[in-house]
Amino acid sequence: MAMVSVKHWRAGALMTAVLLSGCAGLGTVGGVDKAPEAPAGNVVESKPAAPKDAQASRRYLPQQAYDAQGKKIAYVPAPNPYTGTSAPVPPDAVARFREADGLMADEHYRDARKAFEAITRDYPDLSGPWLKLGELAEIGERMERAEKSYEKALAVNPQNVNAYLALALFQRRSGDFAAARDTYVAALALWKDFPEAHLNLAILYDLYMNQPALAQPHFEAYDFLSGGDNPQVADWLIEIRRRTGIDTSFIDTPPPAPTPEVVPAEPMAAEKSDETTKTEDKG
Repeated sequence: MAMVSVKHWRAGALMTAVLLSGCAGLGTVGGVDKAPEAPAGNVVESKPAAPKDAQASRRYLPQQAYDAQGKKIAYVPAPNPYTGTSAPVPPDAVARFREADGLMADEHYRDARKAFEAITRDYPDLSGPWLKLGELAEIGERMERAEKSYEKALAVNPQNVNAYLALALFQRRSGDFAAARDTYVAALALWKDFPEAHLNLAILYDLYMNQPALAQPHFEAYDFLSGGDNPQVADWLIEIRRRTGIDTSFIDTPPPAPTPEVVPAEPMAAEKSDETTKTEDKG
């Protein structure tokens, strides 16, 4: 699989996820982080780890449907439950969040932390600031606090799909691959058509858990849900299919072509003549 570096890229992706999550929590921005976690430059060596239920994540794979004539039916993804339920947020909270985020961007981490903590006290129903606090804790290498902050974000808003991603990435970076897998699966249980959860789960299965056969369906799911517009993922799919030897799609299985109706052939003229002759001979 093509390797994508790097620490800087990963930090940017996580920043985007948290920022969007925070804004979405504030009711101003929809959507989720579009950038998947890039495979690390160096694959973590580990023994193959069998999931508790190897089929658990496959329950949430999208499926291409066909009509009676064998034509594809347009797939309608399930809506993001987080953006669909976000309530309006006071303008003061929005302004303070942006100010705190600016402090963080300028690397004034202590001031940013205090600002986000103040938001959580004044607006305890917002989950986005807790994600930012989790990231700040990671920057400061306070891992226990980081994990608690991500979990707090989920406790505040269990619909926050970005919080699942942030927690799963943290768990993966901490080496707890099974926990990361379970968190991605929990995200898919909440929103089965969550593209980034499918993609990050695929990467986790493949690179960190040495389970390419489990990764392939989720690479396919991401490719399907994103409209196949990511050439890098397309390359990964080609490569992983080569390794697994599985060529049939987990997502798109066309129905068998209808068997053409067999029409009895008309007897050939010579046969007719021969039959007629025989009949006549009988007469």
